[in-house]
Amino acid sequence: MVCTLAGFGLSSGARAEYSFCNKTSYALSAAIGYVDEGRMFTRGWWRLRAGQCKVVMTEAIEPGRYFVYGEAIPGHRGPLRAWSGDTALCVENESLFTLRDQDVCAGDPRRQRDFFAVDVPADNDGSYRTEFVEESNYNVYKAEVAGVQRLLQDVGYGIKTIDGALGRTTQTVLREYRQDRGMGDSGVYDDALIDQLIAEANERDAKVGFFFCNSTQLPVWAAIAKPASEGSYSSAGWWRLEGSECAKVIRGELTSDHYYVYGMMDIGDEDVPITGGEKPFCVSDVQFEAEDGIDCADNGFVEAAFRKVSIGSEKSATFRFAPEQFNKEIATTSGNSGETLND
Repeated sequence: MVCTLAGFGLSSGARAEYSFCNKTSYALSAAIGYVDEGRMFTRGWWRLRAGQCKVVMTEAIEPGRYFVYGEAIPGHRGPLRAWSGDTALCVENESLFTLRDQDVCAGDPRRQRDFFAVDVPADNDGSYRTEFVEESNYNVYKAEVAGVQRLLQDVGYGIKTIDGALGRTTQTVLREYRQDRGMGDSGVYDDALIDQLIAEANERDAKVGFFFCNSTQLPVWAAIAKPASEGSYSSAGWWRLEGSECAKVIRGELTSDHYYVYGMMDIGDEDVPITGGEKPFCVSDVQFEAEDGIDCADNGFVEAAFRKVSIGSEKSATFRFAPEQFNKEIATTSGNSGETLND
């Protein structure tokens, strides 16, 4: 999918402001970065329904370089869509944020996003707008309708085509959804219905996938290997998990009967690897993704032994990192292979 941005200066007489406009079929979370008094600020998240525009800065917009990032809500099916560039800046993953110090995420790549550079020209009249667009090139109204269609599809209703047209089929499905939820029987939508669809899609997504949980009292750096193609796997990391912290590492319903996991416990002066690994995959000192079957050393990686985690036909699973998994003597004598909870 092509994910792009478009920028526009607003006409003379417009209010001084920076606004975002979502002309895609996805509900988005968006953030902005800018320099103020020599320091890089990042602010977010603004939730944008499909077809919605919002003001994100109310002061006069000075010419210069700004940075913008957007990502689809987790409740949308399929791989995570992102409107991004190549400038890594800090965000908070789970909350609204204003960050004045870009060093806060230096040790945690999962708190970074790759922002897109936006150059605001000198003749912007103090206002500027960035539009999030996709290859379907919707206008605002068609994006709104397409967004409703996509959300209905995400929560399991019979929308086969996402085209931005409020036709008979879409109205029939809207009627069915409203009736099932005790919201009347009309074939129309409003902001309240869209917000409910977003909440329901996110709630469904939160219950499926592959999760890591750290049941130790020390930080753990975690990695996973998952099927990439017929008979092959790809490894990826790192997720930094503080004590008692959990993270989702695979989105959507699981499609394989087994995965491979790896972890390193951070004890301060060294990292202690998980024991009991049986299959080698490539890892790196920094955030990485690596295909199975390559020569790790020749490609700038090192080899690590991952544990196999069998989940059968379950669509969701949680692997818990426990203290004994990092103690070779205890793990060997107890036969502990790690606790996996199928949800």
